[in-house]
Amino acid sequence: MVWSEILNWVLGGGMVAAVTAVVTMRAAVVRATAEAEKAKAEADTVRITNTENATRILLENIVEPLKEELNETRKELNSLRREVARFRKAIDGANSCDYRDGCPVLERMRERQETGGDECDGKAGGSGRQHGRRERGQKNVGTGAAVGGEPEDSGFGSAGSA
Repeated sequence: MVWSEILNWVLGGGMVAAVTAVVTMRAAVVRATAEAEKAKAEADTVRITNTENATRILLENIVEPLKEELNETRKELNSLRREVARFRKAIDGANSCDYRDGCPVLERMRERQETGGDECDGKAGGSGRQHGRRERGQKNVGTGAAVGGEPEDSGFGSAGSA
């Protein structure tokens, strides 16, 4: 083989085209792999951003309002507990009062116990006056029935722990 035949065969397209195709394809594969990795990283970034946004929206629109409502409910519950304790103390004191026979509040509570009515009609003792008038100098002997019951019956525990 002559030198010109070898050059003709190499430069004629066979070998140069094959080497060029392999080098070009390798560069294209490397570039495509790099682009795929970049697209994957961008997709992960978008997914993380979407998750962060969803979490932030969840906190702002659901968790925070629920926390505020829970705190308000706790405050109201504590207020109601104090109020019930004050009423319990007042009722306990009313049972030992000298004027308990004519007390409209105790009488109203006795009526509710006898009829079994627990509903509240918004009236606190009718006209706000005692049902019977006392004469001056007349002392109450304390024959009225005690109102209430044992602290365990109320469902609130002992009267001192409220």
